[in-house]
Amino acid sequence: MEFIRVKRDAPHIEVTSLVDVIFILLIFFMVSSDFIKPLIKMDLPRAMYEEEKLEKVDLVITLSSDGQLYVNKKAVALEELQNYLAAEMARLGKYDVIFKGGSSIGYSQFVEILDIAKLAGATSFSIEHDKKK
Repeated sequence: MEFIRVKRDAPHIEVTSLVDVIFILLIFFMVSSDFIKPLIKMDLPRAMYEEEKLEKVDLVITLSSDGQLYVNKKAVALEELQNYLAAEMARLGKYDVIFKGGSSIGYSQFVEILDIAKLAGATSFSIEHDKKK
């Protein structure tokens, strides 16, 4: 007795609709994503938006327009700043520092204070500014 064999096609997956769905998702994410905006602002005391405030930072470095340096309202000489910050960070267990300065301070002064804070062990350094009106 002879059996009749049915010829079957090889199985395959239809991917045409899958490609359509992928393109639709790509277009959706491109349109709905927020494009990168420049983050560098040259006018340090004022900014277009307010940044998130850190929950509680106990170390605030303030440089007045006359050049006087304060850490939490205590006057500190520039030469003593690194040792004072290191001692305060060890005492508080916090390594977040906020910098406050007037618009008349020089960029070199800001960089010098930033370097001193990093040498003292600061891991987070923020700039406090006013919101632009």
